Amino acid sequence: IPEADEVTARLLAAGETVGVFQCESEGARRTLRQLQARSVADLAVANAFFKPGPATGGMAAAFIRRYRGDEAVSYLHPALEPILAPTKGVLLFQEQILRLAREIAGLSWAQADHLRRGMTQFAPAEMEAIAAEFSDGCRAGGLSGRQAATLWEQVAAFAGYGFNQGHATAYAAVSYRSAYLKAHYPAVFLWARLLNAGGFFHPAVYLAEAVRLGCRVRPPHVNASSRRVTLTKEGGVPTVWLGLGRVRDLRRTAIRAILRERPFSSVRDLAARVPLQEKELRHLIQCGALDGLGASRAAMLAEAAEMARAGSTLQMAFAFGAPDVPAETPAERLAWEQRLLGQPVSVHPLALLPPMEGLTPLHALPQTAGKRVSVRGVRLPGWTGAPGFYLADEETFVRARSDGPAPTAWQPLQLTGRWRTDAWGGGWLEVEASREAGA
Repeated sequence: IPEADEVTARLLAAGETVGVFQCESEGARRTLRQLQARSVADLAVANAFFKPGPATGGMAAAFIRRYRGDEAVSYLHPALEPILAPTKGVLLFQEQILRLAREIAGLSWAQADHLRRGMTQFAPAEMEAIAAEFSDGCRAGGLSGRQAATLWEQVAAFAGYGFNQGHATAYAAVSYRSAYLKAHYPAVFLWARLLNAGGFFHPAVYLAEAVRLGCRVRPPHVNASSRRVTLTKEGGVPTVWLGLGRVRDLRRTAIRAILRERPFSSVRDLAARVPLQEKELRHLIQCGALDGLGASRAAMLAEAAEMARAGSTLQMAFAFGAPDVPAETPAERLAWEQRLLGQPVSVHPLALLPPMEGLTPLHALPQTAGKRVSVRGVRLPGWTGAPGFYLADEETFVRARSDGPAPTAWQPLQLTGRWRTDAWGGGWLEVEASREAGA
């Protein structure tokens, strides 16, 4: 993986890091945008900056301006420059606490390390004594009394919250490699994230991110899925198949038998070669795991029921005069999938609603510039790591903020609100009114 890759740099600076190690939460992504992070070194700084230390020390805003080049770097005293120059004059790393305590205040290594671990380690009398010794040492090194007091305030607020630079850099190296893989191999990256039991977000968020990046998501299938999520290509398009392990009430022994015996050509072929319980076969059909092996899910359910009545997969039905089985409705598919897989897959809840004029698609919200808009979407399950919930349509998802409780996951919603942005390129839908769509 190259150390300087422009595609990865753009992804990091834009905060498009859902799934990227240590860079997923709304706060972490905001930090990447604030600092315009592009490299391992930037990520190490972002890791440290996201911790409470800089904010507690009162230097967060100044650090952002300096790191972006919007403000000249200044130092409380010239003697601090060799220690704080790499971080634009702001305390970020624990190592800097050690150097300030040793080189500026003249404390012993034991005192410096004690200070690094935080103020809560000191009894009040001990803290008073070390504060006086710190101040005296700073003045002896050329700082004024006011400068010494200011530096102590920054150190005292920061100590115990700082990030170890070596630790931050090691994390940053993993984050950068993760970001590189997402930038260049998004489908494989998100498939691996789902295989690894997800991450910061609910798996539905990673599936929505896969859709946003051009992947298809399909229900489990007896001829395509393994026990866990599977990645293939259909017509050149990356396709994520949910795993057979997602199917409600399907035993692991049944999954192993399916994987061993496949491919299958029909419901009867599957039932003849795999000892499935009646409920298991029904659930496989209903969730879409046999799609393409019969005229419709409803027709395959009727065939399975007929086999159950006959007691054998070998007994053929007389088709003379038998009416065709009407195909299931999209609403039935959605209900089956949500019950058996935990989420709708082949049918999006919004697809069941009649068209409506005047709606803004979610991907167009950043272009609405604070105008009042109406949108439709569903809440993705799980949390965002910030106030609000993720609102998704059939193409993308955004963060929505409202005063009330989060709506039920997957419930179609119609919302009115305005797209708000921060100073760093982040945005969210500020919800003013919400109701169930179609109600």
